Amino acid sequence: MMELANTTLTIMRGTTVDAYGSLTDVGAPIYTGVPAAVVESSKTVMDPATQTPRTIRTSTCVVPGWTDILTSDTIQDETTGNYYMIQDIALQPTGPTGIAPDKILTLRWRSGVTTGSD
Repeated sequence: MMELANTTLTIMRGTTVDAYGSLTDVGAPIYTGVPAAVVESSKTVMDPATQTPRTIRTSTCVVPGWTDILTSDTIQDETTGNYYMIQDIALQPTGPTGIAPDKILTLRWRSGVTTGSD
C-alpha cells in the first residue's frame, strides 16, 4: 500500500474544548503521518424532479491494515488540509499472504473545521 500513498493523514479522536470553552467533537490528534491514498470520484445524474444535472462526489481512502481508526474519528489530509468524517470502514480483499488487508474508508467532507473548533 505504501507505494500507492498520495498523502499522509492526521487521525483525531474524542472530544476537546475549544478556545471559548465549548465542547467539540473534532477531537485531539492521536496519530499523524499515517500514509494513505485519497481519491475523489464524481458522476453526473439527472434530478428526476427538476430534470437538472447533479454532480455526485464521493471520496475514498485506503490506509494500511495496522491503522487504528474508527468511524467516530475525524481525519485531516495533511497535504490539502481537508477534514473528513468516516462513513464506513471495510477491509480490502486479500489473498492467502498473511499480510493484514488494507482498510478502505468511505469519507464525507467536513467543512468549517480546524483543530480545536466545531
